[in-house]
Amino acid sequence: MYNAHVNVLGLMSGTSLDGMDAAVVQFSEDPETEWKLLYFKCLPYPEALKKCIEATYENTHLSADASAAFAAWTTEVIRSIQVDFDGNIDLVASHGQTIFHKPDQKLTFQAGCLPEIATTTGLPLVTNFRVQDVLLGGQGAPLVPFGDHKLFGSYEAALNLGGFANCSLGAPLLSDGISAAFDICPLNRVLNGFANELGQEYDKNGLFARQGRINPWVLDQLNSLPYYDLPAPKSLGQEWIDETFIELVDVLAPKDALATCVQHMADQIGMHLAGKRTIVTGGGAFNTTLLQAIEDNGVDIVLPEKTIIEAKEAIVFALLGYERFIGKMNVIGTTTGSGIWHSSGTVFHP
Repeated sequence: MYNAHVNVLGLMSGTSLDGMDAAVVQFSEDPETEWKLLYFKCLPYPEALKKCIEATYENTHLSADASAAFAAWTTEVIRSIQVDFDGNIDLVASHGQTIFHKPDQKLTFQAGCLPEIATTTGLPLVTNFRVQDVLLGGQGAPLVPFGDHKLFGSYEAALNLGGFANCSLGAPLLSDGISAAFDICPLNRVLNGFANELGQEYDKNGLFARQGRINPWVLDQLNSLPYYDLPAPKSLGQEWIDETFIELVDVLAPKDALATCVQHMADQIGMHLAGKRTIVTGGGAFNTTLLQAIEDNGVDIVLPEKTIIEAKEAIVFALLGYERFIGKMNVIGTTTGSGIWHSSGTVFHP
């Protein structure tokens, strides 16, 4: 395991439930963490599993079954990549699928973080990355800022447009750490829902949003939600969307809801990132309507190559798993709220 180079398979399935991102990343040992993306693939979510996961949002008593099902799919994904990837995999880092996230109650649960994955595949596994930080009094999120700090260039901010929009702030990022990091607002988890009502998995290029009309009253209600006045660190979960956000927008036709939500998201992102040179990744980076609205709010957007846009979170979780496995810090506690850098994640051996 302790060779000059270690190949780590990072697995990330976000709240959008659109698939599993799988990235094999080669890391070198000290003194500097050098890395190379060797392989990337996004595997579509099995429809039955997606329904199983979504059912847990309404009934958390189903979480154990969902966890076993997600672990079984994770095992299938690993086996398929072992066949597809031309090289060795030394370690797996799996985020799991978030079912609920209530850090104020010291609760967070990611399905599929089970030792059976290690015993079945014969590969060591690092998983359960968020629990320790929550128990230490933090938000358990965001964890990606550690990767922004270690792996990516000298930007003033990093913005990920996934199920939620989250950011890392620092000038530059590759200094002594990140000055702040937090979830800004919901994103694809909401946008995809309205696209589903129009018969599509997602709003490609933001076309439906462009066809809709912004409702100024709903926009004002969204921009006035109490979460946005909270100081960082702070994080969001699906339950916040269900309990607080969605009822304000459900009164609109789907295209108008999309138009209004896109403007709201751009407004909130602009509040924090206006004037900053910002690297943007995640599925929302392909939504040209959203990007234009963000730029109109004064954000200086930089888009990396397409593979990095898609693979960044899986790359970062590969890094988190690697650092945890070799016993190094992988969480910036000053940005999650726990207050201390620490090494987080459960290690399972075959």
